[in-house]
Amino acid sequence: MVAYISVVHGLIHTVEFSYAALLSRIDSEFGAGLFVLGIIANGFAFTFGFSALPSGILVDRLGTQRVLTIAFTLAAIAALLVATSPNTVVLGLFLGLLGLSIGLYHPAGISFIAQATSRRGLALGWHGLAGNLGIAAAPIITIGMAEAFGWRWAYVLMAFLCLLAALSLRFVTIRPEASQEPASNEEADRSATRRFRMPLPLLLVYGVFVLNGFIYRGSLTFLPVHIENTLSLSWFGLDEVWLASSLTTLALLAGAVGQLFGGALSERFRLERMAIPLTFALLPTLLLIGVSSGIWVVLFASLFVFANFSSQPIYAGLIADYTPPQALGRSYGVSFFAAFGIGSFAASFSGFFADRWGTDSVFLVLSGFAVLTLMLAAGIWYLGEQALRRETADSETVDTSGG
Repeated sequence: MVAYISVVHGLIHTVEFSYAALLSRIDSEFGAGLFVLGIIANGFAFTFGFSALPSGILVDRLGTQRVLTIAFTLAAIAALLVATSPNTVVLGLFLGLLGLSIGLYHPAGISFIAQATSRRGLALGWHGLAGNLGIAAAPIITIGMAEAFGWRWAYVLMAFLCLLAALSLRFVTIRPEASQEPASNEEADRSATRRFRMPLPLLLVYGVFVLNGFIYRGSLTFLPVHIENTLSLSWFGLDEVWLASSLTTLALLAGAVGQLFGGALSERFRLERMAIPLTFALLPTLLLIGVSSGIWVVLFASLFVFANFSSQPIYAGLIADYTPPQALGRSYGVSFFAAFGIGSFAASFSGFFADRWGTDSVFLVLSGFAVLTLMLAAGIWYLGEQALRRETADSETVDTSGG
């Protein structure tokens, strides 16, 4: 089940990233400019994040399988509508519908993964790896279709794949295993109760989701165009646009490795402690993308993508740590609305800078948001250390009293 959910997670992100991959071709047809197309990306990303809120409620009531069936059925319809868009206004409306559809996925998929196995960190890592493979595949798949048939046919292909996913859900049964049952250990129960009564760390994690979502949306929306703009290479007679899309895919594949790396770390170390170094790594890599050119952009983009996605299993695990199991779907709904909904405004925000000062300015500005994210990560670490000291003191009190 973890493998199946991970595969459909990859499809969700292929659909999501298709717009960014096709941005230059859509601009060529409509001639709207990067700022206008950034606003459309903003609307698409906001609806992608917004539908996480009702999805979280639906997951707690209907379960993962029904929510995923609804999501992929609506996504197939919406992708076909996007392919018929006659102008940018209609394109924006249909992309908004597509965002609402695929945005139902994350609270359903992540809450299932968090409860499906005792090896939660690695499960989240594999699930995230599949998502990154989906992102990395988007430029190759969509640009390949666009080169052969036009960008609209790329969305026809997305519709077909979503329809296949919806039909496949008729032949599987998605149900968390017994490992999600509460532990009977009394001390573990007391520790869990204390965690669930700590709203401030959970709020800080939500804040990290907002800022990481802002960095994610702003960087990935303009990374393919930035690589195209700064690349001045031609290997083996390949077209520069095709070469740029291939190198973008290569850079995004680093995120898949990062997901596994973060998942493995979360199995061995306290999540609060790992959040700081992984979050800090965003700052220098964003700055280096902004000031470099040529093949160096691809290298630094790969390092940034690795760092960005290696922290995702960490923060997804912290959501599960600080949320009662019966409210996990809703909590992931809030967190993914924070990341994809509120963070969606980075698309128009970054488009403003890209239109006036070039795509390199986008990454320099986003580095400031990396500093704010690091400050929140430090707050989570501090509160986690304080909670650990209290738990240690409580257990020593029990031991000395003969409990």
